[in-house]
Amino acid sequence: MPILMAGVGAVYVSRRLRPRGDDAEPLPGDEILPGADVIETHETVLEAPAPTVWPWLAQMGYGRGGFYSFDVLERLAGVGISNADAINPAWQNLVEGDSVRLAEEVALVVARAEPDRCLVLSSEGGCAPAEAGMDFDFTWAFVLTPEEPGSCRLTVRERYAPHTPAARRMVWAARPVARLMTHGMLHGLRRRVRR
Repeated sequence: MPILMAGVGAVYVSRRLRPRGDDAEPLPGDEILPGADVIETHETVLEAPAPTVWPWLAQMGYGRGGFYSFDVLERLAGVGISNADAINPAWQNLVEGDSVRLAEEVALVVARAEPDRCLVLSSEGGCAPAEAGMDFDFTWAFVLTPEEPGSCRLTVRERYAPHTPAARRMVWAARPVARLMTHGMLHGLRRRVRR
């Protein structure tokens, strides 16, 4: 019952959370998956310069810093993610070709890692068991743009290219929850970088 209530709550809240970026504006990583036809962009202004935000992005992932979203929903989903509240120097050496795990058995590959500018993760070369139902290509970009002194804009873009009609339906059905979790991530990052 708690999982059902969380799912209903996620759908309800996420309908009020709309992407805030312009999907037409090109971002680093768009070129990796030019055929994507499901695209969603979110952005927020963080009250910290890009060099302060970058270490939080560099340590994201399952078994690392987590994704800074809603701990309760992540626990209910059973993915076993813990969200760090501090920078861990051991997780800062992220380079192209490294894996970033979304869950124990699902990983994306670092396609671009430009400190203080962008991190782009891609399903190409990543791992996802067939039973996970991930029959689509995917990129996930995190782009930092300087704003007024002492702040930066974080733009997060997801790009999907489903391989089958069933995969397309699954991607669209998952959008409300993904939107909610992205909202949680942006909120979590805002809170952490203000410290």
